[in-house]
Amino acid sequence: MSNKFLPAIQAILLATIAAGGQMFLTIDETTDIYFIINLGRYVLEHGIPHVDPFTIHENLQLVAQQWLSGVLFWEAYKNFGSNGLPVVDCICATALVLIHWRLCLFVSGGNKALSFVLSLFVGLFATPTIVPRPQIFSTPLLLIEVFMLEKFTRTHDFKFLLPMPVISVALINLHAAVWLMALVLCLPFLFVKDGRHVKFLLAAMAAIVAVGLINPYGVDAMTYVFRSYGIDLIDTHIREMFTPSAHGLFGKCFYFSAAVLIASLAKFKIPWRYIFLSGGLMYLTIMHKRNEILFYFVATFPIAYVWRDFTPPKFLAKSGVLLPMFLAAVFFDTAVITTLFKAGFEKLSAPLEILLLAATLVVLYNLLVLKFEGQLLHKAILPRKILSLSVVALVVGGIYFTTLNRNANEVNGDFTAAMNFILRTERPENISLYAGQGYGGKAGLFGVKYYIDSRSEVFLPANNGQKNILAEYFDFGSGKIYYKDFFNRYKFTHIFVTNENPFIFDELSADKDFRAVYESERVEDYKAVRCKVFVPKEFRQ
Repeated sequence: MSNKFLPAIQAILLATIAAGGQMFLTIDETTDIYFIINLGRYVLEHGIPHVDPFTIHENLQLVAQQWLSGVLFWEAYKNFGSNGLPVVDCICATALVLIHWRLCLFVSGGNKALSFVLSLFVGLFATPTIVPRPQIFSTPLLLIEVFMLEKFTRTHDFKFLLPMPVISVALINLHAAVWLMALVLCLPFLFVKDGRHVKFLLAAMAAIVAVGLINPYGVDAMTYVFRSYGIDLIDTHIREMFTPSAHGLFGKCFYFSAAVLIASLAKFKIPWRYIFLSGGLMYLTIMHKRNEILFYFVATFPIAYVWRDFTPPKFLAKSGVLLPMFLAAVFFDTAVITTLFKAGFEKLSAPLEILLLAATLVVLYNLLVLKFEGQLLHKAILPRKILSLSVVALVVGGIYFTTLNRNANEVNGDFTAAMNFILRTERPENISLYAGQGYGGKAGLFGVKYYIDSRSEVFLPANNGQKNILAEYFDFGSGKIYYKDFFNRYKFTHIFVTNENPFIFDELSADKDFRAVYESERVEDYKAVRCKVFVPKEFRQ
């Protein structure tokens, strides 16, 4: 394969794999995406909100730190429906993988094979972290910033610092909660013995701060992170703030990647900036798994520098990109198939079971039969096997990711059906709804005001200027607040609950002061999942 066309072929393959992985990923609709979409719609229709317009709470101060991301998501959702969200994911995933690949090529001195393999595995491991949230916009910006900082450090050309103010303005409006990272990522690049370099970089950091004021909320947006993170209540209740668990496939991928990174950085003498950059992002990810996307795309490129002198064996040079694809497909197939077998076949329909068994046989054929041929990686054998493994990778990846969040989306479908039932007889402005965090945001798309959504930090007094609604919500869910006192306090017209919270579900079902006006039931993993909408006795439909 000609070296002339190799970079283009690698770019096409990386883009295809990145986009293909996102198309298979099932979006969990019970989390943050719908309140972000609702925010974008509100901004375009009414302007930037400074008081929360979505909940039943009056005069809650609001810093809509994701307002521009919301606009982008709303435009995709409005024009293409739910299919628009995976399209945005595909675009951002492709951009991330290609920028990472170019950065690896730069720091490795043009080592094409190493850069391709590294970006390929990073793209595969990071696929579950690329979901429709503001971080899919902020992470490419931060990765571009690191790329510019690396070029400035190596070339001493200050023109590479000129994009920094633009990146700052984009970050503060797309995802203000991570704006401070634009400054944090500059810090490792100050560790050089060049006074001119330090002066230029400090000037760029000053510019980042100055233009950060170009947002609808001024200093409040710039300091949003200090009022929203490091809060015990959030860290102990919100899953994305937990430490990554090694019990699941994604946790295993993270800790494997971290181990490879540590071993690589420890093997050779490298610049301090790489140690501080990669080590710092690894520490942040161990603290909160929501930082995994930053770890994969921003912390791993120093591996390309460490192994820049790695020379591929002759067969790798002859087979071009086929060997990395072969190894990646084998790893991906076996890991996902193992996980699916461990999870159990009960989550799969009969056609998917047949496809999975066929895929397993193909993987075994490639691993066992080729072993007996004795020339597994021969340039004449490898090309005719890589196609079958690529097809298997798509099949098992699709099976895994389409079943990953199926349960959550089925419950979300129950909620949608419940809302449609309520709105047959009630106008949205006349409804005051209680629903858990995962459902409040979607209620807003129906024009209904609700008690709470997944914007946990918005319901802290430091941000809303009133009271700790988040603590009240968790106290109610744990039984510390008597349910009748809670419902009487807010005078809800409708209450949506599931038997995931059996205490409240059973109490309301047995209480004659509440009447069930809607109920659904289905079987999931051998247990019944029930949803009900209750109406207080004093409310008349």
